[in-house]
Amino acid sequence: MTTISRNFLFFIIVAASAWYLNNNLLVVSNIEQFMPADIRDKNAQVLIEKSQKGLSANLILAQISGSNDKELSRLSRALKLNLEKKKSFSSVINSQNFNDLKHEKLLKYRYLLHSNNTFDIDSLRHNFEKLLTAFTADTPSEFIDYLLIDPQSVFLDYLSLNQIKTTAKQKNGVWFVGNKALLMIQIQKNSTIEQQDLAIKTIKNTFEANKPSGAKLLLSGASIVAVEMRKNILNTIQYASFALIIIMFFVFVFIYRSIYLLILAIITLASSILIAMSVTQMIFSQIHGIVLAFGITALGVCLDYPLHVFSNTCTKVSARNAIKKILKPLKIGVLTSIFAYMALIGTGFDGLTQLAIFASIGLLSTLLISVYFLPLWMQNTKINKRKIPIGKCLSLKSKIFISLLVVLLPAIFLSQQAGLFNTDISQLNPASIASKKVDADLRQVLGSEEVNHVFLTSDKNLTKILTETQEIQQQLKKLVAQDIIGGTISADTLLPDKKTQKYRQEQLPNKEKLKNNVSLAMSKMPFKQDAFDNFINDISSSKTMPLLNYQDFEESLMASKIQSLLFIQDGVWYSLIRVIDIKNINKFKQQVNNSYLLKNTYYSISAMAGNIMNDYLKKTWTRLFAMLLLLFAITLWFAYKDKNRIWIVLPVFSGVLISLSFQALLGNSINIFHLLSLLLVIGLGFDYSLFFNYENNKMIQLSNSTHAITISAITTIMTFSVLAFSDVNVLSSIGQIVVIGVFACFIIAKFISTPTNKYE
Repeated sequence: MTTISRNFLFFIIVAASAWYLNNNLLVVSNIEQFMPADIRDKNAQVLIEKSQKGLSANLILAQISGSNDKELSRLSRALKLNLEKKKSFSSVINSQNFNDLKHEKLLKYRYLLHSNNTFDIDSLRHNFEKLLTAFTADTPSEFIDYLLIDPQSVFLDYLSLNQIKTTAKQKNGVWFVGNKALLMIQIQKNSTIEQQDLAIKTIKNTFEANKPSGAKLLLSGASIVAVEMRKNILNTIQYASFALIIIMFFVFVFIYRSIYLLILAIITLASSILIAMSVTQMIFSQIHGIVLAFGITALGVCLDYPLHVFSNTCTKVSARNAIKKILKPLKIGVLTSIFAYMALIGTGFDGLTQLAIFASIGLLSTLLISVYFLPLWMQNTKINKRKIPIGKCLSLKSKIFISLLVVLLPAIFLSQQAGLFNTDISQLNPASIASKKVDADLRQVLGSEEVNHVFLTSDKNLTKILTETQEIQQQLKKLVAQDIIGGTISADTLLPDKKTQKYRQEQLPNKEKLKNNVSLAMSKMPFKQDAFDNFINDISSSKTMPLLNYQDFEESLMASKIQSLLFIQDGVWYSLIRVIDIKNINKFKQQVNNSYLLKNTYYSISAMAGNIMNDYLKKTWTRLFAMLLLLFAITLWFAYKDKNRIWIVLPVFSGVLISLSFQALLGNSINIFHLLSLLLVIGLGFDYSLFFNYENNKMIQLSNSTHAITISAITTIMTFSVLAFSDVNVLSSIGQIVVIGVFACFIIAKFISTPTNKYE
């Protein structure tokens, strides 16, 4: 292939990748991609999906503070009124407001939905007297119209039973806790991260448009965390990219003394990242923000490959000849890194699989560009680089002593650590401690359901499910009575089973008897004779109407609520019982364990996810160590002909152990994201060891390798230092372990993998 043809091919590939990404790139930040995907326990899988994608995932809790009660009430009402006009939101609640109930779809079913046996004359008279009080209390006309249809407030009682039980006080018609106004804002379900971001901006802009005059808006919730995390990740990517460019500029101007080589290096890296992003986007239809941040930073390591080409090229050696000399260790280094990342595929973590593809494609692309295109672009380039001293090679005794020191000390230290590995899913939550506390406080005040401790029952028969749900609820009522929990919400109070509905129908009075009781109850009261005709007719109709079923809830006030608690999946019905305000977790767990029914239907989502995470992490760590042992075996096989090759693997093992030990010293437990970092440490460790070791006693080539590896280590450490100080704790974990691991690999490889001094 001619030079022009190769350059044209390169241009087409890069341009096509850029065009594809411009039209299709989707960056997400939903952390569930780093949770196991193929969970065997179906109930566990359903619960985890609900916790990630249910109503609570799109619920925003809002708090307005910093002004007097009158102003805060105005701002709360204005925010609710304006947001209700936006299509991005399904509901905005800032009070217990039941004014518009007359036309609610479920109203006609109220006597089947809620029990009421008080149709005697005295009870009806008491209801009518309360209605008269409403007339004189400046009650809205819409609510009066509703009470004439339902003077016993049966439907209102039904709604109160199944809606928010807040401890917030109502002032000026809106919720307050202390001197802060509260709202609950529900973003439309199945909203993408971009739609959530837009909705959050809409809330903030709408609040500012209401002229808050010093009042402040505080938002919390899962979508707030997701959007903030995405923003922080993108900021970190920008900072890391900027840092890498600055470092590269310094390296190429000061050490290589060539702006042209800087341009070639940038082209190589940028092209590799574009191609890796395009392939990942094509395969997964999205790229996770963590994959992008880690992947782009990790592909900064690909700078090694053009650096090796540049460092081994000089006035006497062309780039083409330099590549011929270093091609073998270059290929081994790339294949080793790819092999390390391939160990992530099939672990059950979609995020890790995505990262493996991204990194592998990026590494392979960089190798191909360095081998097949850099020589074309460097045909007439003369390199006058600054020399970097090699340093003195160590004797065999010194190498053995250092080897024992850097392997045994961290290994012994790690073996003494209790609880070293962390499988708690809270590690995946990037929210700050302060944010978590605000969210927890608001949820408690607003009576939001407990998202961690739930009860779940499943069966193909809906009637059986509702009956079992009722039995669970009966036992949980005892815990409410003992003040162990604040309450529960479940489908049985929303949709009673057929037997209960039929019984309630039979208990309703006949029309003539009810008409007579109403007439006697309203005597001597200023009501028209026909004031309660609709009430009487509704009860008469309820005695013969078809029983209520699940489909009747569609487009009703309770549609989203029942769909979150009672749902069908793959032909199986699931009923979820959520707990509100656990006041004593120890007593709660004790009571659950004492009941056979509660014990067999109880799930702690965090504990369950932690156990699943633990199983999958064991499998992933096993793969990692198996891969290390395999690489060690391959190194031993190579060492059969050349004993010096045995020193290649030691910096890798010691780098892994030292980086893990440093995390333990900081008081951090090891999680899944440290695993990602170790793969990079392994790849770099082998790269450094290979090039330090491969040249054997040829000091000129060793000088060139030292030159390239030193620059590579400096750029990698400085770039990942940006991640180490990231606001996203996931990226911070990655940065810390890479910085320490790479530094350890470089220093140890410099002393151990270089040729042995035979004269000491």
